[in-house]
Amino acid sequence: MRRKMQFICVLLVFSVCLLLPRLSPASVNQRVNARSAILVDMENGKVLFEQDADYQIAPASITKILTLYLVFEAIKQGEVRLSDEVEVSRLAASASGSRMGLRAGTSVSLEELIKGIAVVSGNDACVAAAEHISGSVGRFVNRMNVKARELGMTRSHFMTPNGLPAPGQITTARDIAKLSVAYLHRFPESLNIHSMQAYAYGRHEHHNANRLLGKCPGVDGLKTGFVCASGYNISATAKRNGVRVLAVIMGARSPWVRCSEAEKLIEAGFRETGCPYNEGRCLAFASGAGGGAGVCAAGSCRASGIRKAHAKKPSRKTDLAAHGRNVPASGKLTSKDKKKAKTASAKSSVKNAKTPSKHTSEKKKDKVRAAGKKSPGEKSAGATQVGRSSKAKSAKAGKAETKTVAKKKNGKGGSQAHAMKKRAKG
Repeated sequence: MRRKMQFICVLLVFSVCLLLPRLSPASVNQRVNARSAILVDMENGKVLFEQDADYQIAPASITKILTLYLVFEAIKQGEVRLSDEVEVSRLAASASGSRMGLRAGTSVSLEELIKGIAVVSGNDACVAAAEHISGSVGRFVNRMNVKARELGMTRSHFMTPNGLPAPGQITTARDIAKLSVAYLHRFPESLNIHSMQAYAYGRHEHHNANRLLGKCPGVDGLKTGFVCASGYNISATAKRNGVRVLAVIMGARSPWVRCSEAEKLIEAGFRETGCPYNEGRCLAFASGAGGGAGVCAAGSCRASGIRKAHAKKPSRKTDLAAHGRNVPASGKLTSKDKKKAKTASAKSSVKNAKTPSKHTSEKKKDKVRAAGKKSPGEKSAGATQVGRSSKAKSAKAGKAETKTVAKKKNGKGGSQAHAMKKRAKG
């Protein structure tokens, strides 16, 4: 029995060890709604999520990442310069699909062509840049395939510099992730252009097809693409709190699905790295501003300190306490409380309308006095005063009568005594 128990324990430990790598918290709970996808941590190259990442598919305009890689490399090696004036050929001007708007026989700087490739996704700009660097489109495409092998893109092959449909032009989500990571590591300054949401050339203003710019926090590139053979593709990168992730979606059925699935992968990547918000939000989240009460909305954290700065008006609690009512624990008025408050205010207004104030009653009395009339209160007061005065007069009269009687009596008695004295003397 002991040996069996030990054997079972060993099996359990071994199975748990095998399952641990698959139980990554960054794994997306549901399948990505696309043909293939991959999520990469660009700091260490770790694959955080993948779904049919080696499925071969048409690259579409994501091909332009490799074209830009060769353009920036040629600039770095001194072959060409940003200020070079590139003459637009008929082949470049006749390119179909998304266009920058180049016209044959005109000249445009290489810097403008780079913006037209990155932001506008101009097929004409790709042809013009390829001819300027390599002399012809064919030689530039050969250079593209050589560079793809150097970067480890073993399941990719390119036929055009702009990604327009061509037989044999294929790639995978994993290869596009390798290309994007190498491109951003070597030319990080390119994000200054890829993050542009719009670009104007001539009379026309073009908007970036990467709709995650300005919508998903931290997104600052990279490139989208579409052809009927594959659907909607995107290679999107975002940086938050010093951490950068890359999400590749290949073969989505609409541009909205492409953006939503890429955003879902980006958020899953930042949950794995421990920073689900952008740089400002992540700092507030980590420091616990306002005792952990910081709430992020529209890109700004509403901490408790900010609320106090605007809390000068009396709150609902003080209003309730002023009316002598019980304050709920949450501090918020319920629907019953609101109804009671309305009925109380209505009753008080009616009561005030029925009972006139002291000031108004005194005014009425003054008017009555001025008209020579007496108010009922004054009449009663006058009657009482007359009664009191008549009683006082009668009392005084009684006293006077008693005095006179006493004097008369005293006068008679005095005269008799005086006469008796005289008789005695005589």
